[in-house]
Order: sequence, then structure tokens, then C-alpha cells
Amino acid sequence: MRWDNLHVAGLGAYLPEQIETAAEAVAAGRYDAEEATSNGIRAVRVARADEPGPVMAAHAGRQAVERAGRPHEEYDIVLHGCVGHQGQDFWTPVNYVQNETVGGTGLSLEIRQGSNGGLAGLEIAASHLASRSKPAAALVTTGDAFRLPYFDRWGSDSQQAYGDGAGALVLSNQGGFARLKSTATYTDSSLEPIYRGTTGWTDGPFLDGKPVDLRTRKSDYLLKEEGAYDHVIQQMTKNASQVLQEALDDADAKLSDARFFVHANIAETIAQFSFYSLLGVDRATTTYDWGQDFGHMGAGDQLIGMNHVVEARNPQPGDLLVTMGVGVGFMWTVAVLEFTESPQW
Repeated sequence: MRWDNLHVAGLGAYLPEQIETAAEAVAAGRYDAEEATSNGIRAVRVARADEPGPVMAAHAGRQAVERAGRPHEEYDIVLHGCVGHQGQDFWTPVNYVQNETVGGTGLSLEIRQGSNGGLAGLEIAASHLASRSKPAAALVTTGDAFRLPYFDRWGSDSQQAYGDGAGALVLSNQGGFARLKSTATYTDSSLEPIYRGTTGWTDGPFLDGKPVDLRTRKSDYLLKEEGAYDHVIQQMTKNASQVLQEALDDADAKLSDARFFVHANIAETIAQFSFYSLLGVDRATTTYDWGQDFGHMGAGDQLIGMNHVVEARNPQPGDLLVTMGVGVGFMWTVAVLEFTESPQW
């Protein structure tokens, strides 16, 4: 989808102070040494007990809103993407984030689209603002804290090390420092069973008192019949290529035009295969080397990575940024931005 008159006006991030390294996790017997080497994630941030996902998201949101400088009454919609437990059961964390940032009576929605939650929120925000003739803004936040005993950041999933953190983005139809040129989303629900597994349904979360075991769910599905793994890889590769090309075409751009490319902080083996080899992304344009000190932050890698680009990589007017997410389900989203100015913050 090609967008006109939509701009990123603010970005924010919240990263807890405590650091846990992969070496420390290996020494404690929580992380396999060979896996640590192949995954390439050096460290993660660990949230305090009083920093669940929505609290961190509110911190990031306030930063993005302050930087955007738009009046609170313009915020028509607040979207919050998350992956893990949000600090309370039977609760709507997005309304907490809304109340702690911009308040008001605008639409508020929680997005549970796995690791693609932040970029899915960006596309929903764009669709919402495009229908508004009056001055309007959208706040998109993410926030996740991965805690034992429910989730083991080093062991619950294969080829992932999960870090705590939050990101935020303000989209406006009244200007900003970067123009949203296009977004594209592609869903392939035939791949949904990968993370559901084959063990059947449960009556509630954490019934057996053991950490979530995504490794077994994935392996049970991928090994259930010959050729399943190869089929999944082929489908994912095709889908990723298709959605990336669609977003670039709608932005009248080529991948080689992008000065920055932001993807998830996943295992280095996956990043090398999926992004650098198959899609042709130049690693030097990415935030991945920086992201290896933070790990996979749930729904927020892309928003947090974009914030890092603005704070540390000196974007200039005319520079293009491409960001790509994929979430279990499976759903891919790509967004193309063009910087129109260099924010002083």
C-alpha cells in the first residue's frame, strides 16, 4: 500500500538497566554453549519486577509522544503489540498504556501477532489515519518482559534468546521527520500449526507449572512427516520475498536504495540465511550487530531498532529505511520510510 501525507513524528524506546550475558547463562547451566555460539546473541536486558511489558511500553510511549510534539487530543488511536504475559490476567494492557501516555477517548487495540506486533500496529495506524481529514496521530507501542517460571528466555525457544524492552512510534498526518512511503503485509495461515504443536488444547496458561516449551511444539510439527521442514522453509522464503518486493514497488524503490534495514534480533544463522543470503540485504545497513546485545524483544525489535537508527546512525534527508517483521501465525509486514529531516534528539 502506497501512503500519502503520513509521517513518523516520534520514536521511543525503554531498555531495562540490568544486563544478563549469554556467557553468564551458559555458566549457570541455563543455555547450551554450542547454541549460544551459533545464535550469536551476546546479551539481553532484564526487567525489574516492577517493569512488566506495559510499564516499559508507557515509558517508551511518553518519550515518543514528547518527541513528536503533537497535542494529546490529536491521538485518535493507541495500539499495543506484545508477545508474552503482560503482568496481569484478564486485563487490557493497551488501556494502561493509553492512560499513561496520551489519555483521551480514542480507539485502543491490543495486537497479538507475535514478533510482528509492532509493524502490524504501524500498518493499522496508517490505515486508520488515512481515513481522517482532521489532524490526527496514532501511538504504537510494544512491551515484553520474559520471566521465569512461565517463560525461559534462554531455553523456551530454539534459535532465539529473549530480551526485555519496549518501543514506541508516533504516526501523524500533520508532518514529522520521516515520510511513510509504503507498507505491505502478507499472511500465510497454513503455517499456523508450527507454534501450536501437536499436543492438543489446554484449559489455561501454565497448568503444568513448567516454562513454555516452543521447541517441542515446533519440532513435533516439523518432523511429523517427511519433507515438512523443507516445505516450511520454501513457503517462508517465498512469502518474505513477495512482501518485501511489494513494499519496495509501492515506494518506487529498490533494496539497494535503502541506507538502513531493520529486522528482528534473531539467531545469527537465521539472519544470515534469511536476510543476507536469500533476500540480499547488506548486513552493514542493518541494526543487527547492535541488536546482538539486546536479543529478541518480542513485538518490538523493529520499533526499538528504528529508534536506535535515529539516535545513533545519523540519518539524513533522503535516506531510505526498510524494516521487516514476521510473526507466528504467520504474518509478514514491511514498511519503507524516507527521512525528510534529521531529528535533533
